[in-house]
Amino acid sequence: MRIVGWLMLIVGILFVVLFGLAAMGGGHLGFTPWLVSVFLILSGWRMRNLGKGILPSQPGAANSAAAGVAGAVAQGQVATSAQTAGTIEIPLTPEIAACIARQSSRNLRNVRYVAFAFAVLGIGAGIVTYIINRGSDQRWIFLGMFSGIGILSAAMIYGISWLTTQRPVRRDLRGNSYLRTTGPLEIVYVSGGAMLRLADKSFMMNGREGSRELSKLNWGRVDYSPHGHVILGAWSQDGQMVYCLAGYTPAG
Repeated sequence: MRIVGWLMLIVGILFVVLFGLAAMGGGHLGFTPWLVSVFLILSGWRMRNLGKGILPSQPGAANSAAAGVAGAVAQGQVATSAQTAGTIEIPLTPEIAACIARQSSRNLRNVRYVAFAFAVLGIGAGIVTYIINRGSDQRWIFLGMFSGIGILSAAMIYGISWLTTQRPVRRDLRGNSYLRTTGPLEIVYVSGGAMLRLADKSFMMNGREGSRELSKLNWGRVDYSPHGHVILGAWSQDGQMVYCLAGYTPAG
């Protein structure tokens, strides 16, 4: 996730530079391009800072970090549980692989809707600007510019989704195992999505399914695919299941 954060940060800065050069050349860009650039920069910076696990890598500092995260849990319980926090691999069965594939397909459909909406919004803004400036020789420039921004934004949304979720899910389906992490956890909402921070891992969830249930926990156990990060199931510290993906039968 830190790599994705750096990518969004760099793209946002490049957009600011390009839009600044266009403004210096006499172009009237309006508010939307700058808003998109600032959104990318802020989201990238936040993802870069949050893209790591909750517990520190140094074993000696694990107890204090866990106690700071799980404020709603008794400090003695956290210190004891911190000793068992970590991630294990579980064999991937065909039934579980089918659950991951179905969930990924639904999420991809939602991404396509969002990308299409951005493209339509950009082209629509270009058409409106063209009509308003019908008497100007620059109307074609505005039409092309806003349409290009809309199409570029749609392509970037779909491309990021493909690289960060869809392609990794295919890798999950070719693998032989999925992951179960036990320890402190928290949900952070970033860029319209949900980032799950666990004891030794941090990633953007593939869709928001399970985010509401997980947001109520400070400590628990989570099953998920290792690369595409489809959440399969989650349990509270006392072993109560709080979320289960349709069709998923937990191991153990």
